[in-house]
Amino acid sequence: MDRMLLVLTALTSAHALAPPTAPPPSILSIGETLYDSLPNGVFLGGAPLNVAVHAAQLGAHSVYASAVGDDALGRDATRRLAAAGVDASLMQTAEGLETGFVSCVVDAAGDATYTIDSPSAWDEVLATDLVVSVARAADCVVHGSLALRGAKTAATIRACADAAPKRVFDVNLRPMPDGVSPRDVVEPLLENCWVLKMNEDELEEVSAWLGVGEGAPPDDKLLLLHDRLQAEHLVVTRAERGAALATKDGVVSAPGVAVDVADTVGSGDSFCARLV
Repeated sequence: MDRMLLVLTALTSAHALAPPTAPPPSILSIGETLYDSLPNGVFLGGAPLNVAVHAAQLGAHSVYASAVGDDALGRDATRRLAAAGVDASLMQTAEGLETGFVSCVVDAAGDATYTIDSPSAWDEVLATDLVVSVARAADCVVHGSLALRGAKTAATIRACADAAPKRVFDVNLRPMPDGVSPRDVVEPLLENCWVLKMNEDELEEVSAWLGVGEGAPPDDKLLLLHDRLQAEHLVVTRAERGAALATKDGVVSAPGVAVDVADTVGSGDSFCARLV
């Protein structure tokens, strides 16, 4: 009896001292809204949109800011976001521009090649007072690199980045329109991220831009780039070999999990949402 009383006392004391259940994280994703024309159909996508949907599925308060055209695809996108549990109240309509569209070809290995229409509505996301205030109030802001191709959207992302208490930059290098240098628009936003994520090819390209770690082993290069950019967490995905995380304390690697690959479209976005 004394032992049972001791156990009950310990359990009730631990319950009394336990912190209250934390509210779900609030995440603002901002960037491109587009439809992917894939071999098996046409699907709503865009890296930050995918992150917003996955974050909502995982229980976050997920807010999404972008722009669509005054067309059937744009109205469908907003409806689908709301149905997926995403707060789409910051969605804008860009007059005179169509909702984004991408043709995607997937090869035998499951890797995708994209042809992206330009200009598109998501090139003109405006930095309204409401968008910036939501960025300031959110736990973190998530953005990628493709939406930096449009001057107006790039300015909005920079404004939200400046306002955000934490920032997640999912580098997603894609072909840019003529006259837009990926390095010129991506490099200014690489420093001081809470999470900076990229794949192995992007790690090599960004490291070459900055002259970091030429010829160094992958983990050493990851640490050198982490130190150069002062990211709190620098993450690189390694396809079937998993992923690695660099912090001030070193590199931690996680192995991949064997699966039957259908295609790789959007896999990095679901990884990013769960990581955040």
